Amino acid sequence: MLFTVYYLKEGDRIFDRTDLLTFFQANPNITLEQKGTDRHYIYRHPIFQFSAEFILSGKSAVPHLERLNPKYYDVNFRFEFDILLPTYYAELVLDIAEEIAKIFHFCVYNESYEDVVSFRKPMLSKTFEIWKNAYKNKNEDEIAKYSRIDSASLSGVYNFILRKPKLEVLLDKEKVLIPSYFFMRTSKSRTAFICIKWDGNSSFILPPNVDILYYDDSKTKKYIAMSELLSKAEKLFKTIDAYGTLKVIDTKASGKLKKLIYKTRFAPLTVELKEIALKEILDI
Repeated sequence: MLFTVYYLKEGDRIFDRTDLLTFFQANPNITLEQKGTDRHYIYRHPIFQFSAEFILSGKSAVPHLERLNPKYYDVNFRFEFDILLPTYYAELVLDIAEEIAKIFHFCVYNESYEDVVSFRKPMLSKTFEIWKNAYKNKNEDEIAKYSRIDSASLSGVYNFILRKPKLEVLLDKEKVLIPSYFFMRTSKSRTAFICIKWDGNSSFILPPNVDILYYDDSKTKKYIAMSELLSKAEKLFKTIDAYGTLKVIDTKASGKLKKLIYKTRFAPLTVELKEIALKEILDI
């Protein structure tokens, strides 16, 4: 199912389509596909690989156009994306959509609205979440196939993934490990766990929202709940950004952490976990 928002314009339907084309051409992540009389400008995120479409159509597609205030004219232009996108992804699309609305003085309409409204990103984001949760309630069997991480934690994951390339430039990768997330879940629950791996030797960055540390120094392998580890070793982690979301174990502290892990009897996992892909995780 698609979440669709239609553009309309107050007073007339005139806007410069050449300027719109130029806007899309300036974005390297947008490609054009001609489908009959419709032009589909397809946005694909270069890292997360989700997509959204901005569609300039040959005829009106606005449902119940006759019910809307006649001062608003349909410009035969809309954008849409999968109803199951994480809200973080949806807001990245809404950033582009908002810029278009400002440039061309467009208003918007969604089927759940009584009439056309000004483009307000928080309102559209909330509308999307309402639609997504309604879809979840009607399609429980489909949703059950996906794992779940709460929206705030998942947003922290996405932010770190986007920051990681810059961190690799700023920090010496030969001296500081910048781990990648991986994700795990049990067969009896939709809850997914955010994990990182540490080799027991390297200085490393601790990303935000980690649930489980997988320790593997080739001799010893164990999964450790991050909350339990931090309760015993938080003083070894130093904050390295102004927001307090990124912490580091430096070379000196890494040796102390390794000894602590060897000496401490951490609570063993009571369930069997399997690794899953990020694309298999929803925020609902």
